[in-house]
Amino acid sequence: MEEDTLEIPEHTTVCFCPLHGILDTISKKWALMIIAVIGNAGYAGFNELKRGLCNVSSKTLSVTLKELEEKDLIERRVMETTPPTVRYYLTVSGWELRELLIPLLTWVMKNGGHEEEGCPIHIHMGEKSVEQKKAEEFILED
Repeated sequence: MEEDTLEIPEHTTVCFCPLHGILDTISKKWALMIIAVIGNAGYAGFNELKRGLCNVSSKTLSVTLKELEEKDLIERRVMETTPPTVRYYLTVSGWELRELLIPLLTWVMKNGGHEEEGCPIHIHMGEKSVEQKKAEEFILED
């Protein structure tokens, strides 16, 4: 098999219909960047996300976080502190999506994409797998 080809068994078909709901969510401007920022840090609070994403409005960030939570890609946890602190974590599905972004970004760069000067958001690569993170109880099961 060539290095750049995906091996697909003969007579395999994959339905696009399940993409509709999730694609509507993850194709929004900030969604994948939120996944990247949370994944890079392990978790992030609202203000950390707002700083990390630079130009996102509070309303847009709130709406996008809620949608990602509804799709079980992130989890919102209220910490028992005074005052209460909210942190966002990736779920197993969120970590899996984040891992899938790396080959997609690699493909984009290979096919004419370019990094913008001063780009504040990157995905850290070469980290532990989803299975290793689950074993260390870094992420909760979906």
